[in-house]
Amino acid sequence: MNDSVSSSSITGVFLSFQVLKHPDKNFQVGQALRATVVGPDSSKAFLRLSLIGVGMKLRGPHKLEEGEVAMGRVVKVTPNEGLTVSFPFGKIGTVSLFHMSDSYSETPLEDFAPQKVVRCYILSTEDNVLTLSLRSSRTNPETKSKIEDPEINSIQDIKEGQLLRGYVRSIQPHGVFFGLGPSVVGLARYPHVSQHSPSKKALYNKHLPEGKLLTARVLRLNHQKNLVELSFLPGDTGKPDVLSASLEVPLSEQEERKTGAEEKDQKGEKKNQKRNKKNQKQLEEVELPNKEKQKPQKPQAQKRGRQEHQEPGSEQERVSKKPKKAGPSEEDDSLLDVYYREGEEEGEETNMLSKEKQTKPAEVPRLQLSSGFAWNVGLDSLTPALPPLAESSDSEEDEKPHQATQKKKSKKERELEKQKAEKELSRIEEALMDPGRQPESADDFDRLVLSSPNSSILWLQYMAFHLQATEIENARAVAERALKTISFREEQEKLNVWVALLNLENMYGSQESLTKVFERAVQYNEPLKVFLHLADIYAKSEKFQEASELYNRMLKRFRQEKAVWIKYGAFLLRRSQAGASHCMLQRALECLPSKEHVDVIAKFAQLEFQLGDPERAKAIFEKTLTTYPKRTDVWSVYIDMTIKHGSQKDVRDIFERVIHLSLAPKKMKFFFKRYLDYEKQHGTEKDVQAVKAKALEYVEAKSSVED
Repeated sequence: MNDSVSSSSITGVFLSFQVLKHPDKNFQVGQALRATVVGPDSSKAFLRLSLIGVGMKLRGPHKLEEGEVAMGRVVKVTPNEGLTVSFPFGKIGTVSLFHMSDSYSETPLEDFAPQKVVRCYILSTEDNVLTLSLRSSRTNPETKSKIEDPEINSIQDIKEGQLLRGYVRSIQPHGVFFGLGPSVVGLARYPHVSQHSPSKKALYNKHLPEGKLLTARVLRLNHQKNLVELSFLPGDTGKPDVLSASLEVPLSEQEERKTGAEEKDQKGEKKNQKRNKKNQKQLEEVELPNKEKQKPQKPQAQKRGRQEHQEPGSEQERVSKKPKKAGPSEEDDSLLDVYYREGEEEGEETNMLSKEKQTKPAEVPRLQLSSGFAWNVGLDSLTPALPPLAESSDSEEDEKPHQATQKKKSKKERELEKQKAEKELSRIEEALMDPGRQPESADDFDRLVLSSPNSSILWLQYMAFHLQATEIENARAVAERALKTISFREEQEKLNVWVALLNLENMYGSQESLTKVFERAVQYNEPLKVFLHLADIYAKSEKFQEASELYNRMLKRFRQEKAVWIKYGAFLLRRSQAGASHCMLQRALECLPSKEHVDVIAKFAQLEFQLGDPERAKAIFEKTLTTYPKRTDVWSVYIDMTIKHGSQKDVRDIFERVIHLSLAPKKMKFFFKRYLDYEKQHGTEKDVQAVKAKALEYVEAKSSVED
């Protein structure tokens, strides 16, 4: 063994976590160890050793069987699914989300990362894949840890009325699928999900994402159909509503009406209380003597003065129409006038306050009074306050230096400034008129799309400009502008913008936004084109599952369209699913009319040449040409494919066969010309002369038959 090299997996050393975490502290180069030879490595250059079998009567340290506890290393963490764990000598196992712990948590995979060593209990070894559990009740049964969430392996482990925890699997049109175990899924219909009723079912996708931990009550069990019906309602689970904590969902209509009516009643009562208080205050102020209310009326006088200063003409006309005699009737009229004007002042004050908050203009000069305010004084005797003369003189003095600087500029300086401005303007115009100039800002793009509003290329460049700056919303806005601006006659230009918008939502949006754009695009364009473009987008972004589902939808809706069958066949061949592609050809021939069969067969043969098996492609072409020997279009395609993917001998054999067919002279001339061009490019001078001789022979034979 001196010249031999051996290896041992780190998880095949000891069952101790301390040794596995720090192997460098327990083993040194040159240290002598006793190990059990498990077998040779697949490369035959190493021996596989194990240290855990030394001194033990084991069936084999490399054989992992059901019920055993073993150490493994995490190789992959799959969100909402679980772990993939590797063991010595190539063994692989999986841990479900429901076997991470005896107590479920919101983030069960948070503490696990690749290369982490874990202690696993082997539940089963079917199909050479180990099913594992990390529950403490399995790996360390002697600890007798509390099991908050029991194992549920089948519907037999569930009882009606039982309260269970689990994880959200998916949101479906008829309810929420809820995982209770690795192979047990329950359904909570929407009336049993929340007390609230969102207007959009898509809100469930946002606020009940896959993998969310919830508590559910088992309502009914159907053992025959293997169905479990659940409820998340607070009355059943004793937990808060699943939606109320995450978003504000509208209540039922009756509750909305009650709350709305209560709010309106409260607001009406507050307004009435304020109005009654103001009226009582005004009545008390009117009854007081003039001398006592001079001081508190100053603010009121100033307020009235500001109002009268703003509308002096209208107020003076209103007062001048009233009689000037003072008496009981005048007091009543003044009292009514107080109420009337007070209402106007309140409305005007609220308007003025709202305007001042928005614009904040300079304050209007207020009315200046030399003495106290009296109710029986006419408005004609009041003099409005004018702005002081000092202010006007200051403003005039400020304007004078500016005018003086303008006068100081000579005629020559003004001419120079004018020429400079004209040069700058001409430079900007030349830059804008340059056809090779690339737009550098949103304004540049706006000018371009204004000059060519029906050019989808410019609109797409505009969208790309915003996407480079990660301005997703602006790019969406540009696309919407383009769809509104481009003429309805330019169907292809509009379709280009729709396809770009689908690409944008696929890359940066959600599945909900992509579905909405797709539905709109189907309404405004030919549906088949939109379906095919979205399928290509899915395939290019490697969303193969979505692409396959979309193709199946297309086969149901566009069964008579050969383009759908051909596209789906190409998709399957690119996915290396040759068998499925062959079945697709048979289904296409059953569904399509007979006149389309030859074209579809020839197209599938081309796809086999390009993406599949060339020998099978040749067999398809040979079988088709045997049935339809005069289809020159199929012969031409067969020749093209053989030139690209076959040998020169195969190409010459096909040319020799086709020039001996009894076809129309015009078609024979076409094939002879192709044969001659091929020999000029790939053959020798002798081969060229041979083709010319055969063509001459055909012409002579044809002319002798006609004579």
